[in-house]
Amino acid sequence: MLKLLAELGIQEIPIERSSDLVARFAGHAAGLRPSADEFAAVRFLARLAPDLDYPGGLIGEAYFASEWLDCACHVNSLERDAANALEDALRTSDPVNIGAGLLAAATATWF
Repeated sequence: MLKLLAELGIQEIPIERSSDLVARFAGHAAGLRPSADEFAAVRFLARLAPDLDYPGGLIGEAYFASEWLDCACHVNSLERDAANALEDALRTSDPVNIGAGLLAAATATWF
């Protein structure tokens, strides 16, 4: 993989930075969906965490926040407020410069 990146002239980036780019992409795609789940970006990122050995950064934050989304006992809690703030931040962050076709595919079928 590193050889391929070098041949394409793409610099390797640290895992935390790459996870934040994925988070920005997911937030941007979630914000464009007409009938998206209220916490679509947080839920998507949380599903990535186990396979990535529970990283820090936005994926780690989403994993922690997702624990409180489906529990009725946390509807008016600080944890739910934090999950709302994270989803809002993901949806309003600077969008990643991606091709219109990829963005259309992600928003049409979700992840």
